[in-house]
Amino acid sequence: MRIIRVVPFLDFGGLERRVFLTAIGFQKYSDLELEIFVLGSQGKTSGELFRLGIHPKHFNSKIRIPNLKLIYILYRQFRLFQPDVVHTSSAEANFHGLIAAWLAGVPVRIGEEIGFPNHDWKWRIIFRKVYSLATKVIAISEAVKNRIVKLKEVKADKVEVVYNPVFIKEKKGRRTLGYSDAFVFVTTCRLVPVKNLDTLIAVFNDLVQDELGEELKLWIIGEGTERAKLEKLVNESRLNGKVVFWGFQENIRPYLEAADAFVLPSFSEGFSISLVEAMLCGLPCIVTNQGGPSEIIEDQSTGFLINPNDPRQIKNTMQHLIQISSQDRIQMGNQAKQATSKYSIENHVKRLLEVYST
Repeated sequence: MRIIRVVPFLDFGGLERRVFLTAIGFQKYSDLELEIFVLGSQGKTSGELFRLGIHPKHFNSKIRIPNLKLIYILYRQFRLFQPDVVHTSSAEANFHGLIAAWLAGVPVRIGEEIGFPNHDWKWRIIFRKVYSLATKVIAISEAVKNRIVKLKEVKADKVEVVYNPVFIKEKKGRRTLGYSDAFVFVTTCRLVPVKNLDTLIAVFNDLVQDELGEELKLWIIGEGTERAKLEKLVNESRLNGKVVFWGFQENIRPYLEAADAFVLPSFSEGFSISLVEAMLCGLPCIVTNQGGPSEIIEDQSTGFLINPNDPRQIKNTMQHLIQISSQDRIQMGNQAKQATSKYSIENHVKRLLEVYST
């Protein structure tokens, strides 16, 4: 089976992580041949794939919809490679890739919705036409499926839910970063507005001002367009040293294992690989109730679901985790860890191959 994955970029983020882990999973199948087409330029994940012996093809194109030249380029490439499957991910890749694959006569054309589209009526019509060219549409959670069906962009019987794969490197030991005397909250994400990190910093500031009898730290791992704004907010709130920006980290496990709790108050999440990575490390998690996390977390058992628009609830939940016993936190973390088995790379690849085969 010849498979081409089409993505807009290969820098860092949930989509890039998913493509990287899928590529690892496919290497165990000798009868699968994978090519990765990147509409834009090289990024961090491009380098990781090169080290695996996988060489993504970058087109360095402008990916803004529509780009007729890009559709033609992809059409020519599909005609040249003659894949059995073209699997596109994200709006830009879906638009250009599905049209090109249909024109090239690719037998299996898979579009993948990775988030919560907020389309007006014109874009709904456009993507209804685009998804009509797909043989199947993948949603990364039931919440995402419900969203695109509600928008009438695709019919429910055409959508398959395939949860993201999650994997992090083997355990290296807890408390390796020199913060053993502090209670550490950690978040790992792209630093973009939808992650609601300005609210998280404001809530954390309130907790610090309340003097709860604990030295508190907030670690933010990731890069993005909001970093300078968030660093300014931290400086203005006099939280320097208490809020630490670690930037992008290829191996996040040491940071997760040195923390006490994970928190992610996004306005929406299609799935959240970061959440499952934290659960794999046995962390109790506080996460948005908007979207995919509500399918991952069992509220009050494997973590806590919060309303991202309610700072008081976020604060109260963080305060609750600080004040309960360490044994209770460990128990919740262990329950979270046990709930992650279905997100293995092996299960993800098997599910993908089921969708490709239909």
